Amino acid sequence: MALRSIAKISVVVAALGFWPASYAADSELRKATEALLSGDLDRSSAFASMAIKSEPKSRLAHWIKAHSLAALSGRPFEINGQDNELVEEAQVRLDVVPAGLFPRNLVVMPKSADKKVPVLLADVSRSRIYVFTSRDGQPVLVDDFYTTIGLLGADKSREGDQKTPLGVYRIQFEIQNPRKDGFLGKLAMTLDYPNAYDNHTGRTGSGIWIHGVSSTTYVRPPRASDGCLAVSNKDLQKLRRYIRYNETQIVVVPRVDWLSPDDWRENAAKTSREFSRVVPTARNGGVFFVEENWPLVVTVLDGHQVERRHYFTRDVKGNLRRLLEEKVS
Repeated sequence: MALRSIAKISVVVAALGFWPASYAADSELRKATEALLSGDLDRSSAFASMAIKSEPKSRLAHWIKAHSLAALSGRPFEINGQDNELVEEAQVRLDVVPAGLFPRNLVVMPKSADKKVPVLLADVSRSRIYVFTSRDGQPVLVDDFYTTIGLLGADKSREGDQKTPLGVYRIQFEIQNPRKDGFLGKLAMTLDYPNAYDNHTGRTGSGIWIHGVSSTTYVRPPRASDGCLAVSNKDLQKLRRYIRYNETQIVVVPRVDWLSPDDWRENAAKTSREFSRVVPTARNGGVFFVEENWPLVVTVLDGHQVERRHYFTRDVKGNLRRLLEEKVS
């Protein structure tokens, strides 16, 4: 059957239950892709049509509709190299978060998150930015956005390597019309890369932003930037409303680890006790986990603004050792 070629999209649809998508086309594209993979061509065509109505510039929506209609008519089709970017976009849109789990990477939520100062968590493997506040110290997901990352992936190490940096950063300020030709959209929000740990490890480069896309485009492929995080122009305007400059932090990780609420609370309580002497409770700006070979990042607040970052490693016995302390200007 013509649908056999679609099996090349090796996607595992994670979980039952999903949090709401940030924008109608986002949800419709996921449903259209799920239906196409399951062989329900009528539904995939219908959802693709809905996505096209919501966002006429979506290449993925037009691609799914074309393949659905071709298969319904009995015409065989093959996914070739020219389709790779669309296949990759479909993959990351299907890899969603199971309901009711908390991110291990946000080990201890900042006090400011209880006051609706959000923390952004970017999962580069899923091309996704999650927006979290907190309630009684526990993470609350309020929105999420599809994003493009660096052309050559993540873990930036040098200027011009076309990779997105991993780590913990502040969102500092915004730039209107960041490029004259409009390729980056009308707005960019800057990250304070490189931080002290980046400098300590010899990472170079600058100009890492969250920005939009050309007005002729809905979204770019999952890997297509020079190292920035690029979201659709409509999503960028929505994301911007959550941001409070020099207060909002973004944690960029290889992949989000999801824990049950009980496991998350147990880990958060243990970590809070460990760091209680480092950061007074009232000035807790969060404890963040990037990945296993990365230091834990602990931030300190002055009011709601980030004042300091501390970087801790563990020795072979599991004891914490301060690697660096950074005063944030």
